[in-house]
Parts: sequence; C-alpha cells; structure tokens
Amino acid sequence: MKPDIHVLVVHDSRSVREFAVQAITGWEGFAAQEACDGAEGVEMALANLPDLILLALDMPRLDGFQILGALQEHQVDVPVVLITPRDSEAIPAEMFRQGVKDYVTTPFTAEQLQAAVERGLAEVRLRREADALNQRLSAANRQLRRRLQELDTLYQVGKSVTSLLSPDQVLERILDAVFRVIGPEEATLMLMDEEGGQLRRELHRQHIPGEVHHVARRSADELAASAASTGDATSSGAMMCAPLKLGDRTIGVLAIGNRVSGHPLSDSDRQLLLALADYAVIAIENARLYDQVQQADHAKSEFVSVVAHELRTPMTSIRGYADLLVKGSVGPLTEQQEAFARTILRNVDRMQVVVSDLRDVSRIETGNLRLNMQPVRITEALDNALQATQTQIDAQSLHLSVKVPQDPPSIYADPTRLAQVLINLLSNACKYTPQGGDIRVQAWQKDDRVHCAVSDTGVGISPEDQACLFTKFFRSDDPAVRAKPGTGLGLCIVKSLVELQGGEVQVESHLGKGTTFTFTMPVAAPALAPA
Repeated sequence: MKPDIHVLVVHDSRSVREFAVQAITGWEGFAAQEACDGAEGVEMALANLPDLILLALDMPRLDGFQILGALQEHQVDVPVVLITPRDSEAIPAEMFRQGVKDYVTTPFTAEQLQAAVERGLAEVRLRREADALNQRLSAANRQLRRRLQELDTLYQVGKSVTSLLSPDQVLERILDAVFRVIGPEEATLMLMDEEGGQLRRELHRQHIPGEVHHVARRSADELAASAASTGDATSSGAMMCAPLKLGDRTIGVLAIGNRVSGHPLSDSDRQLLLALADYAVIAIENARLYDQVQQADHAKSEFVSVVAHELRTPMTSIRGYADLLVKGSVGPLTEQQEAFARTILRNVDRMQVVVSDLRDVSRIETGNLRLNMQPVRITEALDNALQATQTQIDAQSLHLSVKVPQDPPSIYADPTRLAQVLINLLSNACKYTPQGGDIRVQAWQKDDRVHCAVSDTGVGISPEDQACLFTKFFRSDDPAVRAKPGTGLGLCIVKSLVELQGGEVQVESHLGKGTTFTFTMPVAAPALAPA
C-alpha cells in the first residue's frame, strides 16, 4: 500500500536516525527518509516536500535554528518535531513560531516518538481532511451545477417542443432537442403505424459525418422494436432507444447512437433520453389533437358556409312574396294580414343578418374572406355606418355626438369592412343603451395609427363577460342582455375584421355605467393617400 505520510529524519547521529527510520516505517501508512546533517536536510526538504520533519536541534553545518530559517525563507510550511538532548528541554518560543509542533528528548522509545509525531501531524491531518472535504464539496457543486444546467435545458427544451402545434415542426424540434441536450452522433424518431402495428421511421439525422458501423449484436431496428414491445428503454453500447408512451400505449420510439465512433452512451444519457421522450409524447399528442380540432373546425366552417348559402334562396323567396303582399300586389289585405306580412319581413331581415354573419365567420375561419385594401378616410366609413343605424338611434331617442378631426389622415383598410365594423359597434351601443341614453363616437391620430372609439351609457359588461366577449356565439347571462335579440357573432366578426386589416380592438366597461370599444387602424402611406 502506498504510504500516506512521508517523514524526513534530519540528525547527525546515525544510531538515532536508524532507530527513528526503523520505528516510523513500521507504522502503517508511513514512510521515512534520512539526512545526516542540516544542509542535506534542507536540500531534501526542498526537493521533495515531506509531511513532517524530525529535526535535531544541534548539528554541524546547519543547526536547528538555521534549518527552520531556511525553510521559512523558502516558504516551506511543514510541521517539525524536535529531537533534543534531555538537558535542553527549554525550547525557545521563536522556534514554535517557525513551525515546531512538538519535541522528544533522547533517549526515546518508539511509542514516545510515535506520540510526538502524531501530535505534530494533527494539523496536517486536519488540513488534509479539510482539503478532501473541499474537493468533495467542489465535485458535488460541479455535479449539482451540471444537473441544474441539464434541468434548465430540459425545461427550456420542453417549453419549446410542447408549444408547437404543427406535426412536422414538432418532429424537427424533438430531434433538435436531442442533439442539444445529449449530443449524440445520430438520432431517429419512429412512430407506430396504428393499423399495421409496426414502427415506421419518420425522421433521422446524422450530425457526425462518416460511415455507420455495426456496434452491437442487435441492430438499431431490433433495439427499437424491443423498446416498443417492452415499454422500457433499451441500449447496447453505442445505441439507445426510449419508448414514447402515452398511458399504457406505445406510440413510437426515440433512438440515439454513436455508431460512427462507437463511443458508448452513459446512464446519464439514458436518463436525459427518457425525459426527452416524455416531452416528445406530449408534443406529438398535442399536435395530433390540434390537427383533429383544426379539421373538425374546418369541416364545421364549410358546413356553416353551405347552410348559409342554401338559406339565402328560400329567404329571398319569402321576402319577395311577403313584400308583394304588403304592397297589395295580389289584392288588399286586412289590417291583421298586413301586420302578419310585416312580421314576416322583419324576421326575414333578422335571418338575413344572421346568415350574413355566419357567412362572414365561415370565410374568416377558412381564409376565404377577400379584402379590398385601399386608402380610406374614417369619416366616409362613419357616414355610411350612421346612415345604416340612424333608424335604431331615433327609435331609442338616443343622443349621438361625433368628434372627428376635420381633415383626418387616410387609413389603409377595406371601406366596406371598415363600415361593417362601425355598424356593428353602433348597433351594439343602440341595442344595450336605455331610452334617451348617450352614444359618443370619437376618432384621433396617435403616431402611425388612427384610433376610433364608440362609447355608450348602457348596461355595461362584467369583467367575467369581458374575458369571453369576442368568442363566437357568446352571450352574457345578464337578463338585460338576454332580453335583446342577438347571435353572439357581431363582436367576434368585429375583432377578426379589425385584426385582418392590421389593427387591434379593446373594450373598457363598467356595469350599469356603459361601455367603450376602441379599435385602431394603420395610417396609409403618403404615396397611397388620396390627393
């Protein structure tokens, strides 16, 4: 066994040296060297630093004082045990300041020498224990920092992967994460064919150029099949596979390898691969569900579009015949018959609004809404909207105030759709504002945006309802709202039309005090503005 403690015996008496060396080498874990005088002792101490020096006080060439001074001059910090004659037990305090820890007087026994050496080594042992503890602590800190870094990387990677909803992007991002976190030479993502029950390779990347070697008894496909069937990670030297488990079902396998270099994968690589496999399952399942929802939503939009289209023809007929009845084209009507015909016309008008809203929603969702973007002044769209809603305003005896700059800048928008936004907001204000209330319309420019606000003194909207306000078909449970007819599509269309034209819409409301809807539109570039 390699000795832990090295003692240098410096004494001019051969018999003392031999006795001390023999005693020291008999102790477990100790080794000893000897020097016959002070000069040789200093030379040996500087050449090979010992853990302790046994030093005679009186010697030719260099005495104990001179040796201690030489060691101190060379900044050698070694504990010293003095060997002194029995009549020299009074050791000057200066020597203890220079490194003397203890002393033994001649003649001495092996037990006495060992006791003095152990006392002299007490500080050395404590220092060594402290150094060893510091090394273990440093190693633990490095390991902890590395683990925290891995966890932080996994967290960031997990957020990145699971936030994606496109299936193709998800698969690409999963392999990006594998190379970032583990750093293998190659990675493969396989998914289970639900009909055939076989794994199929969806994506494979090799980051290290070179020929792929056969590095294990089982092939990569065999390892992947084993991971899929057992539901547990499999590995063979430079290859490793982790199952993608969704509950009790395996939907695929994530595999890594170092088959170019043959460098084996570690247990740490296995743990990281399993963690990445968990993220991969969540991301793949989210993408699959999102794709299903998108398909269902698209099918619903197509259905709504077809229904809206098919309703237009019978509604046109109903309106036409009812209009002929009211005008007396087929003969005079009684008062009651005319009232019935006019009720039919009013309800057909309401149905036409609903059908028109449904078609707009369907076109927006399927991306089939065409916008005729051009420079337009907010005053033109506002005039059209006020003409369309004037009957509602007059019926409620509402007070209308309009504050718009005399020469407002042109905005880049679709004139028809901009007017539609204003009509919806004004109609909403009329519908939910009590008789004799106020409606205010304001427009102003701020930076490169034109802001337009429609305010009312109506029933207001609760904070809970505001959170759902622009959702399709949403209508508040407030009795004052439910008492008015509506489909819950108007504000959804407003928000979509504003955003499609590069703007934003916001709402501020207080129950019982009223509501303000504000939307913005970009100012048209000078080259586009009308002269």
